[in-house]
Amino acid sequence: MSSHTHPIESTISEQALPSEVSIQSDTWLNRYRNFPVFSRTWYRHRTIAFGGTLGALLVLIAIVTFMTQDSIAEFFRWTIPFFLFGTGLFTIGQGMAVWVRQKNYGERKEGMLITSSLVAGLLLSMAIGVGAHGLATEFIRSDPTTQVSEKANADGSVAKDAVSLKEEERKRILQENEKILKAARAERDKARGPVFNMVVTILAWFPMTIAGFYWGSFFDLLVYFRQRKRLAEALRKQELERAQNARREAELKLSVLVAQVEPHFLFNTLAGVRSAILTEPLRATAIVDHLVDYLRSTIPQMRGDGGTEQGHLAKQLETARAYLSLMQARIPRLSFSIESEVKDAVFPPLMLISLVENAIKHGIEPKIGPAKITITARYFDADDEEKLEVCVADDGVGFGGTTSGSGIGLANIRERLESMYGARASLTLKARPEGGVAAIIVLPLMT
Repeated sequence: MSSHTHPIESTISEQALPSEVSIQSDTWLNRYRNFPVFSRTWYRHRTIAFGGTLGALLVLIAIVTFMTQDSIAEFFRWTIPFFLFGTGLFTIGQGMAVWVRQKNYGERKEGMLITSSLVAGLLLSMAIGVGAHGLATEFIRSDPTTQVSEKANADGSVAKDAVSLKEEERKRILQENEKILKAARAERDKARGPVFNMVVTILAWFPMTIAGFYWGSFFDLLVYFRQRKRLAEALRKQELERAQNARREAELKLSVLVAQVEPHFLFNTLAGVRSAILTEPLRATAIVDHLVDYLRSTIPQMRGDGGTEQGHLAKQLETARAYLSLMQARIPRLSFSIESEVKDAVFPPLMLISLVENAIKHGIEPKIGPAKITITARYFDADDEEKLEVCVADDGVGFGGTTSGSGIGLANIRERLESMYGARASLTLKARPEGGVAAIIVLPLMT
Protein backbone atom coordinates (compact mmCIF):
# COMPACT_ATOMS: atom_id res chain seq x y z
CA MET A 1 0.00 0.00 0.00
CA SER A 2 1.20 3.49 -0.76
CA SER A 3 3.07 5.28 1.96
CA HIS A 4 1.54 8.62 1.00
CA THR A 5 -1.53 10.03 2.69
CA HIS A 6 -4.69 10.20 0.65
CA PRO A 7 -5.16 13.88 -0.34
CA ILE A 8 -8.87 13.90 0.42
CA GLU A 9 -8.41 12.09 3.75
CA SER A 10 -6.00 14.79 4.95
CA THR A 11 -8.51 17.54 4.17
CA ILE A 12 -11.42 15.97 6.07
CA SER A 13 -9.46 14.71 9.07
CA GLU A 14 -11.15 17.27 11.33
CA GLN A 15 -14.61 17.02 9.77
CA ALA A 16 -17.43 14.69 10.69
CA LEU A 17 -17.20 11.24 9.17
CA PRO A 18 -19.50 10.21 6.31
CA SER A 19 -22.76 8.63 7.47
CA GLU A 20 -21.67 5.18 6.30
CA VAL A 21 -18.63 5.32 8.64
CA SER A 22 -19.77 7.17 11.79
CA ILE A 23 -22.38 6.08 14.35
CA GLN A 24 -24.30 9.39 14.02
CA SER A 25 -24.47 10.04 17.77
CA ASP A 26 -25.27 13.49 19.16
CA THR A 27 -24.86 12.79 22.89
CA TRP A 28 -21.87 14.38 24.64
CA LEU A 29 -20.64 10.94 25.73
CA ASN A 30 -20.43 9.52 22.18
CA ARG A 31 -20.11 12.60 19.98
CA TYR A 32 -16.39 11.94 19.50
CA ARG A 33 -17.25 8.80 17.51
CA ASN A 34 -18.58 10.98 14.69
CA PHE A 35 -15.02 12.11 13.89
CA PRO A 36 -11.90 10.32 12.63
CA VAL A 37 -10.09 8.51 15.45
CA PHE A 38 -7.05 10.43 16.76
CA SER A 39 -8.06 13.67 15.05
CA ARG A 40 -8.01 16.89 17.06
CA THR A 41 -11.81 17.14 17.03
CA TRP A 42 -12.12 13.52 18.18
CA TYR A 43 -9.59 14.18 20.97
CA ARG A 44 -11.43 17.29 22.19
CA HIS A 45 -14.86 15.63 22.35
CA ARG A 46 -13.45 12.44 23.91
CA THR A 47 -11.57 14.38 26.58
CA ILE A 48 -14.74 16.26 27.47
CA ALA A 49 -16.72 13.00 27.72
CA PHE A 50 -14.18 11.05 29.79
CA GLY A 51 -13.07 14.03 31.86
CA GLY A 52 -16.65 14.89 32.72
CA THR A 53 -17.37 11.31 33.76
CA LEU A 54 -14.23 11.00 35.90
CA GLY A 55 -14.70 14.46 37.41
CA ALA A 56 -18.31 13.70 38.38
CA LEU A 57 -17.17 10.44 40.01
CA LEU A 58 -14.42 12.25 41.97
CA VAL A 59 -16.84 14.91 43.21
CA LEU A 60 -19.33 12.25 44.30
CA ILE A 61 -16.69 10.29 46.25
CA ALA A 62 -15.37 13.50 47.84
CA ILE A 63 -18.85 14.55 48.96
CA VAL A 64 -19.57 11.16 50.52
CA THR A 65 -16.14 11.06 52.21
CA PHE A 66 -16.31 14.53 53.74
CA MET A 67 -19.95 14.17 54.78
CA THR A 68 -19.21 10.96 56.68
CA GLN A 69 -15.73 12.15 57.75
CA ASP A 70 -14.64 8.56 57.28
CA SER A 71 -11.24 7.62 55.84
CA ILE A 72 -10.37 11.12 54.64
CA ALA A 73 -6.72 10.10 54.65
CA GLU A 74 -7.54 7.09 52.46
CA PHE A 75 -9.37 9.40 50.07
CA PHE A 76 -6.17 11.35 49.47
CA ARG A 77 -4.11 8.17 49.46
CA TRP A 78 -6.16 6.26 46.85
CA THR A 79 -8.77 8.44 45.14
CA ILE A 80 -6.54 11.35 44.14
CA PRO A 81 -3.82 9.09 42.64
CA PHE A 82 -6.52 7.12 40.82
CA PHE A 83 -7.94 10.37 39.41
CA LEU A 84 -4.49 11.44 38.19
CA PHE A 85 -3.90 7.99 36.69
CA GLY A 86 -7.28 8.04 34.93
CA THR A 87 -6.77 11.56 33.59
CA GLY A 88 -3.39 10.64 32.18
CA LEU A 89 -4.83 7.43 30.75
CA PHE A 90 -7.28 9.22 28.45
CA THR A 91 -5.14 12.27 27.60
CA ILE A 92 -1.39 11.54 27.38
CA GLY A 93 -1.24 8.69 24.89
CA GLN A 94 -4.11 10.06 22.82
CA GLY A 95 -2.49 13.49 22.67
CA MET A 96 0.71 11.96 21.30
CA ALA A 97 -1.34 9.87 18.83
CA VAL A 98 -3.10 13.02 17.59
CA TRP A 99 0.28 14.69 17.09
CA VAL A 100 1.49 11.67 15.12
CA ARG A 101 -1.55 11.66 12.85
CA GLN A 102 -1.18 15.37 12.08
CA LYS A 103 2.26 14.57 10.61
CA ASN A 104 0.63 12.61 7.74
CA TYR A 105 3.12 9.74 7.82
CA GLY A 106 2.63 6.65 5.71
CA GLU A 107 -0.01 4.21 6.89
CA ARG A 108 2.40 1.61 8.31
CA LYS A 109 4.63 4.13 10.09
CA GLU A 110 1.63 6.03 11.41
CA GLY A 111 0.05 2.88 12.81
CA MET A 112 3.26 1.86 14.59
CA LEU A 113 3.81 5.32 16.08
CA ILE A 114 0.21 5.60 17.27
CA THR A 115 0.43 2.19 18.94
CA SER A 116 3.70 3.20 20.61
CA SER A 117 2.12 6.47 21.77
CA LEU A 118 -0.74 4.66 23.49
CA VAL A 119 1.64 2.24 25.23
CA ALA A 120 3.82 5.15 26.36
CA GLY A 121 0.74 6.99 27.60
CA LEU A 122 -0.32 3.94 29.62
CA LEU A 123 3.11 3.58 31.23
CA LEU A 124 3.36 7.29 32.03
CA SER A 125 -0.13 7.27 33.53
CA MET A 126 0.78 4.30 35.72
CA ALA A 127 3.96 6.06 36.82
CA ILE A 128 1.98 9.18 37.71
CA GLY A 129 -0.59 7.17 39.65
CA VAL A 130 2.00 5.11 41.55
CA GLY A 131 4.10 8.19 42.28
CA ALA A 132 1.10 10.14 43.54
CA HIS A 133 0.06 7.20 45.73
CA GLY A 134 3.57 6.99 47.21
CA LEU A 135 3.71 10.71 47.92
CA ALA A 136 0.27 10.66 49.52
CA THR A 137 1.24 7.69 51.69
CA GLU A 138 4.43 9.40 52.87
CA PHE A 139 2.52 12.59 53.56
CA ILE A 140 -0.03 10.76 55.70
CA ARG A 141 2.66 8.86 57.60
CA SER A 142 4.47 12.12 58.32
CA ASP A 143 1.48 13.53 60.24
CA PRO A 144 2.80 16.13 62.80
CA THR A 145 1.04 14.33 65.69
CA THR A 146 3.22 11.27 65.13
CA GLN A 147 6.53 13.04 64.65
CA VAL A 148 9.14 13.71 67.29
CA SER A 149 9.55 17.44 67.87
CA GLU A 150 12.89 18.93 68.56
CA LYS A 151 13.59 21.91 70.74
CA ALA A 152 16.82 23.76 71.30
CA ASN A 153 17.91 24.11 74.93
CA ALA A 154 19.48 27.22 76.30
CA ASP A 155 22.92 25.68 76.00
CA GLY A 156 22.35 24.75 72.37
CA SER A 157 21.82 21.00 72.89
CA VAL A 158 18.80 19.21 71.33
CA ALA A 159 16.22 17.38 73.36
CA LYS A 160 13.55 15.11 71.86
CA ASP A 161 10.02 15.00 73.14
CA ALA A 162 8.64 11.52 73.54
CA VAL A 163 6.16 10.28 70.95
CA SER A 164 2.61 10.10 72.17
CA LEU A 165 2.08 6.77 73.92
CA LYS A 166 -1.46 6.66 72.60
CA GLU A 167 -0.25 7.03 69.02
CA GLU A 168 2.42 4.37 69.50
CA GLU A 169 -0.20 1.99 70.85
CA ARG A 170 -2.42 2.64 67.82
CA LYS A 171 0.44 1.95 65.44
CA ARG A 172 1.36 -1.25 67.26
CA ILE A 173 -2.22 -2.53 67.08
CA LEU A 174 -2.45 -1.69 63.36
CA GLN A 175 0.80 -3.50 62.65
CA GLU A 176 -0.33 -6.58 64.57
CA ASN A 177 -3.67 -6.59 62.74
CA GLU A 178 -1.87 -6.31 59.43
CA LYS A 179 0.35 -9.30 60.31
CA ILE A 180 -2.69 -11.35 61.31
CA LEU A 181 -4.48 -10.40 58.07
CA LYS A 182 -1.47 -11.35 55.95
CA ALA A 183 -1.17 -14.70 57.72
CA ALA A 184 -4.88 -15.40 57.21
CA ARG A 185 -4.60 -14.56 53.50
CA ALA A 186 -1.57 -16.80 53.11
CA GLU A 187 -3.40 -19.67 54.81
CA ARG A 188 -6.45 -19.11 52.59
CA ASP A 189 -4.38 -19.02 49.40
CA LYS A 190 -2.59 -22.21 50.42
CA ALA A 191 -5.90 -23.98 51.02
CA ARG A 192 -7.32 -22.87 47.65
CA GLY A 193 -4.38 -24.06 45.60
CA PRO A 194 -2.39 -22.25 42.86
CA VAL A 195 -4.89 -22.84 40.03
CA PHE A 196 -7.81 -21.44 41.98
CA ASN A 197 -5.73 -18.46 43.11
CA MET A 198 -4.74 -17.74 39.51
CA VAL A 199 -8.38 -17.83 38.38
CA VAL A 200 -9.38 -15.49 41.21
CA THR A 201 -6.57 -13.11 40.29
CA ILE A 202 -7.58 -13.09 36.63
CA LEU A 203 -11.24 -12.47 37.48
CA ALA A 204 -10.27 -9.70 39.89
CA TRP A 205 -8.05 -7.89 37.37
CA PHE A 206 -10.10 -8.58 34.22
CA PRO A 207 -12.59 -5.69 34.67
CA MET A 208 -9.75 -3.29 35.47
CA THR A 209 -7.83 -4.49 32.41
CA ILE A 210 -10.83 -3.98 30.14
CA ALA A 211 -11.43 -0.53 31.64
CA GLY A 212 -7.77 0.34 31.16
CA PHE A 213 -7.84 -0.74 27.51
CA TYR A 214 -11.03 1.26 26.95
CA TRP A 215 -9.86 4.44 28.66
CA GLY A 216 -6.39 4.08 27.18
CA SER A 217 -7.86 3.99 23.62
CA PHE A 218 -6.58 0.53 22.76
CA PHE A 219 -10.08 -0.35 21.57
CA ASP A 220 -10.05 2.93 19.64
CA LEU A 221 -6.83 1.71 18.04
CA LEU A 222 -8.75 -1.23 16.54
CA VAL A 223 -11.45 1.18 15.39
CA TYR A 224 -8.74 3.37 13.85
CA PHE A 225 -7.41 0.59 11.63
CA ARG A 226 -10.91 -0.52 10.61
CA GLN A 227 -12.13 3.06 10.16
CA ARG A 228 -9.20 3.92 7.93
CA LYS A 229 -10.20 1.21 5.45
CA ARG A 230 -13.89 2.11 5.59
CA LEU A 231 -13.11 5.80 5.17
CA ALA A 232 -10.96 5.08 2.12
CA GLU A 233 -13.83 3.05 0.65
CA ALA A 234 -16.30 5.87 1.39
CA LEU A 235 -13.99 8.40 -0.29
CA ARG A 236 -13.66 6.17 -3.35
CA LYS A 237 -17.45 5.82 -3.43
CA GLN A 238 -17.91 9.60 -3.23
CA GLU A 239 -15.41 10.13 -6.03
CA LEU A 240 -17.22 7.53 -8.14
CA GLU A 241 -20.58 9.21 -7.49
CA ARG A 242 -19.15 12.58 -8.47
CA ALA A 243 -17.78 11.09 -11.66
CA GLN A 244 -21.11 9.43 -12.42
CA ASN A 245 -22.98 12.68 -11.77
CA ALA A 246 -20.62 14.52 -14.08
CA ARG A 247 -21.10 11.84 -16.72
CA ARG A 248 -24.89 12.01 -16.43
CA GLU A 249 -24.75 15.81 -16.64
CA ALA A 250 -22.63 15.60 -19.75
CA GLU A 251 -24.90 12.99 -21.32
CA LEU A 252 -27.97 15.09 -20.59
CA LYS A 253 -26.36 18.17 -22.12
CA LEU A 254 -25.35 16.06 -25.09
CA SER A 255 -28.89 14.76 -25.53
CA VAL A 256 -30.23 18.33 -25.52
CA LEU A 257 -27.53 19.44 -27.95
CA VAL A 258 -28.29 16.53 -30.26
CA ALA A 259 -31.98 17.44 -30.16
CA GLN A 260 -31.09 20.97 -31.23
CA VAL A 261 -28.67 20.25 -34.02
CA GLU A 262 -29.89 16.92 -35.36
CA PRO A 263 -31.48 16.97 -38.83
CA HIS A 264 -34.88 16.19 -37.32
CA PHE A 265 -34.84 19.53 -35.52
CA LEU A 266 -32.92 21.83 -37.85
CA PHE A 267 -34.22 20.44 -41.14
CA ASN A 268 -37.83 20.71 -40.08
CA THR A 269 -37.31 24.21 -38.69
CA LEU A 270 -35.48 25.45 -41.80
CA ALA A 271 -37.99 23.70 -44.03
CA GLY A 272 -40.76 25.53 -42.22
CA VAL A 273 -38.94 28.83 -42.78
CA ARG A 274 -38.43 28.08 -46.47
CA SER A 275 -42.04 27.10 -47.11
CA ALA A 276 -43.33 30.18 -45.32
CA ILE A 277 -41.00 32.76 -46.89
CA LEU A 278 -43.03 33.16 -50.06
CA THR A 279 -46.55 32.51 -48.77
CA GLU A 280 -46.33 33.57 -45.10
CA PRO A 281 -43.31 35.85 -44.65
CA LEU A 282 -44.50 36.98 -41.22
CA ARG A 283 -44.60 33.36 -39.99
CA ALA A 284 -41.15 32.73 -41.45
CA THR A 285 -39.83 35.75 -39.58
CA ALA A 286 -41.50 34.52 -36.38
CA ILE A 287 -39.89 31.08 -36.75
CA VAL A 288 -36.42 32.62 -37.09
CA ASP A 289 -37.02 34.96 -34.14
CA HIS A 290 -38.21 32.13 -31.90
CA LEU A 291 -35.25 29.96 -32.97
CA VAL A 292 -32.85 32.74 -31.96
CA ASP A 293 -34.65 33.22 -28.63
CA TYR A 294 -34.53 29.52 -27.90
CA LEU A 295 -30.85 29.10 -28.73
CA ARG A 296 -30.00 32.23 -26.73
CA SER A 297 -31.80 30.70 -23.74
CA THR A 298 -30.37 27.17 -23.93
CA ILE A 299 -26.77 27.54 -25.10
CA PRO A 300 -25.56 29.14 -21.80
CA GLN A 301 -27.04 26.18 -19.92
CA MET A 302 -25.11 23.69 -22.06
CA ARG A 303 -21.91 25.68 -21.63
CA GLY A 304 -22.43 25.83 -17.89
CA ASP A 305 -21.85 29.62 -17.83
CA GLY A 306 -25.41 30.72 -17.21
CA GLY A 307 -24.93 31.54 -13.52
CA THR A 308 -27.08 30.45 -10.64
CA GLU A 309 -30.29 31.67 -12.30
CA GLN A 310 -30.07 28.72 -14.68
CA GLY A 311 -30.92 26.44 -11.77
CA HIS A 312 -34.26 28.12 -11.07
CA LEU A 313 -37.75 27.33 -12.23
CA ALA A 314 -38.42 30.77 -13.73
CA LYS A 315 -35.50 30.38 -16.16
CA GLN A 316 -36.57 26.86 -17.09
CA LEU A 317 -40.12 28.03 -17.82
CA GLU A 318 -38.71 30.84 -19.97
CA THR A 319 -36.68 28.33 -21.97
CA ALA A 320 -39.70 26.05 -22.39
CA ARG A 321 -41.82 28.99 -23.56
CA ALA A 322 -39.20 29.93 -26.19
CA TYR A 323 -39.02 26.34 -27.43
CA LEU A 324 -42.81 25.91 -27.61
CA SER A 325 -43.18 29.26 -29.37
CA LEU A 326 -40.73 28.01 -31.98
CA MET A 327 -42.61 24.73 -32.34
CA GLN A 328 -45.93 26.58 -32.56
CA ALA A 329 -44.60 28.80 -35.34
CA ARG A 330 -43.36 25.72 -37.16
CA ILE A 331 -46.41 23.56 -36.37
CA PRO A 332 -49.44 25.87 -36.38
CA ARG A 333 -51.73 23.10 -35.12
CA LEU A 334 -49.84 23.13 -31.81
CA SER A 335 -51.05 25.19 -28.88
CA PHE A 336 -49.56 25.43 -25.40
CA SER A 337 -50.09 26.96 -21.99
CA ILE A 338 -47.73 27.53 -19.06
CA GLU A 339 -49.18 28.11 -15.60
CA SER A 340 -47.21 28.35 -12.36
CA GLU A 341 -48.45 29.13 -8.87
CA VAL A 342 -44.82 29.23 -7.75
CA LYS A 343 -43.09 32.53 -8.46
CA ASP A 344 -39.68 30.90 -8.47
CA ALA A 345 -37.90 27.95 -6.90
CA VAL A 346 -34.72 25.94 -7.24
CA PHE A 347 -35.04 23.58 -10.21
CA PRO A 348 -32.21 21.62 -11.87
CA PRO A 349 -31.38 22.93 -15.35
CA LEU A 350 -32.21 21.12 -18.61
CA MET A 351 -34.76 18.77 -17.02
CA LEU A 352 -37.90 20.66 -18.01
CA ILE A 353 -36.82 21.30 -21.59
CA SER A 354 -35.98 17.60 -21.98
CA LEU A 355 -39.54 16.68 -20.98
CA VAL A 356 -40.99 19.26 -23.38
CA GLU A 357 -38.85 18.00 -26.27
CA ASN A 358 -39.87 14.46 -25.40
CA ALA A 359 -43.56 15.44 -25.56
CA ILE A 360 -43.10 17.10 -28.96
CA LYS A 361 -41.12 14.26 -30.49
CA HIS A 362 -43.08 11.29 -29.13
CA GLY A 363 -46.54 12.75 -28.60
CA ILE A 364 -47.30 15.77 -30.77
CA GLU A 365 -45.47 15.19 -34.05
CA PRO A 366 -46.89 11.67 -34.63
CA LYS A 367 -50.43 12.93 -33.97
CA ILE A 368 -52.75 14.11 -36.73
CA GLY A 369 -54.76 17.23 -36.05
CA PRO A 370 -54.68 19.85 -33.28
CA ALA A 371 -52.44 19.14 -30.32
CA LYS A 372 -51.69 20.87 -27.06
CA ILE A 373 -48.98 20.86 -24.41
CA THR A 374 -49.67 22.13 -20.91
CA ILE A 375 -46.96 22.95 -18.37
CA THR A 376 -48.02 23.48 -14.76
CA ALA A 377 -46.06 24.11 -11.58
CA ARG A 378 -47.53 23.93 -8.10
CA TYR A 379 -46.50 23.26 -4.54
CA PHE A 380 -48.04 20.98 -1.91
CA ASP A 381 -47.23 19.41 1.46
CA ALA A 382 -46.26 15.76 1.78
CA ASP A 383 -44.49 13.90 4.59
CA ASP A 384 -44.08 17.14 6.59
CA GLU A 385 -42.19 18.71 3.70
CA GLU A 386 -43.15 21.25 1.04
CA LYS A 387 -42.89 19.76 -2.46
CA LEU A 388 -42.65 21.30 -5.91
CA GLU A 389 -44.51 19.52 -8.73
CA VAL A 390 -43.81 20.37 -12.37
CA CYS A 391 -45.98 18.61 -14.94
CA VAL A 392 -45.59 18.48 -18.73
CA ALA A 393 -48.80 17.07 -20.23
CA ASP A 394 -49.62 16.49 -23.89
CA ASP A 395 -52.67 15.13 -25.70
CA GLY A 396 -50.61 13.30 -28.29
CA VAL A 397 -50.61 9.66 -29.33
CA GLY A 398 -49.80 8.41 -25.83
CA PHE A 399 -48.07 5.18 -24.84
CA GLY A 400 -49.75 3.14 -27.56
CA GLY A 401 -48.32 5.09 -30.46
CA THR A 402 -44.68 5.50 -29.42
CA THR A 403 -42.10 4.65 -26.80
CA SER A 404 -42.99 7.90 -24.97
CA GLY A 405 -39.36 8.66 -24.47
CA SER A 406 -37.66 5.67 -22.93
CA GLY A 407 -34.20 6.78 -24.01
CA ILE A 408 -31.22 8.44 -22.41
CA GLY A 409 -32.98 11.73 -21.57
CA LEU A 410 -35.57 10.39 -19.11
CA ALA A 411 -33.14 7.86 -17.64
CA ASN A 412 -30.65 10.63 -16.91
CA ILE A 413 -33.33 12.80 -15.33
CA ARG A 414 -34.23 9.98 -12.94
CA GLU A 415 -30.59 9.35 -12.07
CA ARG A 416 -29.92 13.05 -11.48
CA LEU A 417 -32.97 13.39 -9.23
CA GLU A 418 -31.90 10.35 -7.22
CA SER A 419 -28.32 11.58 -6.82
CA MET A 420 -29.46 15.09 -5.80
CA TYR A 421 -32.48 14.33 -3.59
CA GLY A 422 -32.61 10.57 -3.01
CA ALA A 423 -36.09 9.23 -2.35
CA ARG A 424 -37.41 12.78 -1.85
CA ALA A 425 -37.72 13.35 -5.63
CA SER A 426 -39.20 11.40 -8.52
CA LEU A 427 -40.08 11.42 -12.23
CA THR A 428 -43.34 9.72 -13.17
CA LEU A 429 -44.96 9.11 -16.57
CA LYS A 430 -48.75 8.71 -16.57
CA ALA A 431 -51.26 8.04 -19.32
CA ARG A 432 -53.93 10.75 -19.41
CA PRO A 433 -57.63 9.71 -19.59
CA GLU A 434 -58.24 12.15 -22.46
CA GLY A 435 -55.20 10.84 -24.33
CA GLY A 436 -51.54 11.61 -24.24
CA VAL A 437 -48.94 11.41 -21.50
CA ALA A 438 -48.15 13.48 -18.41
CA ALA A 439 -44.54 13.62 -17.21
CA ILE A 440 -44.39 14.75 -13.57
CA ILE A 441 -41.30 15.80 -11.61
CA VAL A 442 -41.70 16.08 -7.82
CA LEU A 443 -38.87 17.41 -5.66
CA PRO A 444 -38.41 19.36 -2.40
CA LEU A 445 -39.49 23.01 -2.65
CA MET A 446 -36.51 25.31 -2.11
CA THR A 447 -36.65 29.00 -2.92
